[in-house]
Amino acid sequence: MAPPKVPAPSKIDALSFPVFGLSWYGTPSVGSDAKNNAGVSALAYCGGGGSSKTGVFNKIAVILTSDSFTGGSTERVVEISTGEALCFGIHLFGDMGSNSSSSTGANDAVPMVQLLACVGDEVFLYGIPIIQQSESDDAVLLASVNIGQGYGASVTTYTQIYKEGQIVHCVAVGCENGIICLYELQSDNNNKVVSFVKTAECQGHNKAICAIHFHPRGTEILSSAKDGTARIFSTVNGEQIGFMECEIHDPNGPAPLKPKEGEVKPKDPRMMKRPPQILVRGCAYGDLEGRTIYTIASGKRGAAYLTKWKTLVHLGGGAPPGGDAQKQLSIRQEYRIQCSPVPISATALSPDGNLLSLGSVEGSIILYNLETQKVVKTFQGHDLPVTCLASRPIDNVLMLPGELEGGVNYDVVSASADNRLGRWTLQRKSRIQPVRQKRSRREVGAVESLVWSVLRIPLLVVMLIVMVAIHDIFDICQEEVGLSALMMDLNAARHCVYREVLWADPSRPGVRSVPE
Repeated sequence: MAPPKVPAPSKIDALSFPVFGLSWYGTPSVGSDAKNNAGVSALAYCGGGGSSKTGVFNKIAVILTSDSFTGGSTERVVEISTGEALCFGIHLFGDMGSNSSSSTGANDAVPMVQLLACVGDEVFLYGIPIIQQSESDDAVLLASVNIGQGYGASVTTYTQIYKEGQIVHCVAVGCENGIICLYELQSDNNNKVVSFVKTAECQGHNKAICAIHFHPRGTEILSSAKDGTARIFSTVNGEQIGFMECEIHDPNGPAPLKPKEGEVKPKDPRMMKRPPQILVRGCAYGDLEGRTIYTIASGKRGAAYLTKWKTLVHLGGGAPPGGDAQKQLSIRQEYRIQCSPVPISATALSPDGNLLSLGSVEGSIILYNLETQKVVKTFQGHDLPVTCLASRPIDNVLMLPGELEGGVNYDVVSASADNRLGRWTLQRKSRIQPVRQKRSRREVGAVESLVWSVLRIPLLVVMLIVMVAIHDIFDICQEEVGLSALMMDLNAARHCVYREVLWADPSRPGVRSVPE
């Protein structure tokens, strides 16, 4: 089925397989491909048909756009097969430095984009050269790890932490069993091999993890799950240090009834039904200090609610203390507001923490302004629930490679199981306007000749009449239109010109009979 028409400059692309994971990484365009200075935009999506028997293979596709030294940008697509297993969670990030380049034997001057992929119970780390020097410069497997049988890796993320005078590369993996696994990416003495070293397991959720995000300083990790809660864990020892229970009822209305402890049969008929399952689809830090937290929760039906939280006691100042002295965060709910009339299935937050993107179960994409707490724009682009979203990786005032030629800065990318990839923007039109074709001098000369041939006779007649009128004015009304006469009596001059020259009065001699 062809994708539906959407208002330009937003657009929808048809894909060959259902998509279940998205990630977008980018650096500003600089207009050249200087080895370590080229801008890059990498958009990765993953999915498939479940197995090769369906005819739809499981794979990861990466659209890599980079600056070109000849001007403009170059684009290529790199595909990675995941075999019989589906990939659900992916995360793109920048070059880790010497680890990634040297581990593949590539030229150190050629930077790479790193890709984390969650496939079954395994997590893979790939390196993709930004500049393609040969046909074999595709994705290279750098490392992999089995997180545990039955864990089911679903989401992953990456950050850098400054620890004991060194930069530590940290990876977090959210699992279907509710556990979050923390790893460090390390290399050997020769920087030839990258490996996953497990540092901690974060336990607290009892259902599948929906989203995970590192604290801006890397001291904590924020998570949300299908158990109706969002939690904060320490990245040092994996201990839980914060807890948020999300709700999906109107804060201005009556609170939902809960069965009393020990009560066998509820007396109120409203309690005969089971309480709805709350799915906290998204969570994110809203500022650079990590004191503002947003969560988005909804049930299997009904409205979705956005909640803003504030941490009152913040660890701050580097890594948090470990052991029994670990402090618990005091978290306060600032507000809870309805952000969508239908359940939400995917979320993404812009880098500036102002534009929240929501994907609904009805296939719509909602752009929500967190400052004004209002919906900015709603797009209709998918026939099935939105499975994943990816926000623009850099600020909108900066351009990614390829956007200068296209004239459009996209705010968010969406995907679904309907084999469609949507790109959405708040721009009303492209910055590049269509160029009007200039007519040749020969065409302009032909038009001018035609106009002159048609209008020259009427123009000559008008000029002749004007000349005769001027002659009669000075011949008949010479005394009245003189300079001294005009200064003395303007009405007499006007009367003479009108009555004697321009208009002949029927009562005037010579009009009806020939004068003697």
